[in-house]
Amino acid sequence: MRRLLFSRAMTSFWVAAALAAALNQSPAAPAAASPPNPFRQLFHNLGTDAKSLASVNSLVIMGVGGAGAIATKNNADIRAHDWAVKQPKDPGLAQFGNVAGDGFLQGGLAVATWAIGRQQQNVRLETTGSDLIRAQVLNGILTQAIKLTVNRERPDGGGHAFPSGHASATFATAAVIQRDYGFAAALPFYGLGGLVSWSRVRTSHHWVSDVVFGGALGITSGLAVTKGRPGKWSVTPVKTSGGAAIYFTRR
Repeated sequence: MRRLLFSRAMTSFWVAAALAAALNQSPAAPAAASPPNPFRQLFHNLGTDAKSLASVNSLVIMGVGGAGAIATKNNADIRAHDWAVKQPKDPGLAQFGNVAGDGFLQGGLAVATWAIGRQQQNVRLETTGSDLIRAQVLNGILTQAIKLTVNRERPDGGGHAFPSGHASATFATAAVIQRDYGFAAALPFYGLGGLVSWSRVRTSHHWVSDVVFGGALGITSGLAVTKGRPGKWSVTPVKTSGGAAIYFTRR
């Protein structure tokens, strides 16, 4: 128990350090009004954010994630899992990934970010914290709803594998950071999402398709709560003569 608590504390420290590094990469924003309290506006925000899921970007991201999950399901999932478990073991790294992606830790980081921003009267940090809270709430509800509906068996014999809640929670955080501070600032968080996803597959908690779809769901949730806010990068699906393409544009 002490080892687990210590591991969670260290994970919180490194995630918080990564967040601080991300915030310092962008210049301070002009003074703005403080965002509404995300707890008092919980149900209002949830309704607004749920409506924001209905967008072209969301359909593209979930379409790609769904296609990836379908492509790796069944035989490909089994082969990928068999390959992953044969790789050299690193218990410390696996434990770090498993703890870092925990929804309660990601939610705690969101609340801490909002509280620090509010206490310091840092509107930008407070807004980011509010966005993170909203993203984790929306993502958590969507993830659990799909888990209960699908009830897929895990590689280790457990249930409710699809999609991965660890993957969706970490990628939801990364998407919010990307929208609020730019892609460069979000890179460490996307890297963390990749590490968490690998850890979940490596330790037989999930199939590859679970983490692929979970990542897409998390990104969709993070972008939904920040919809309408200009980001440094935009994702635009475009029809071409030969079919379709996706453009990533830096503002």
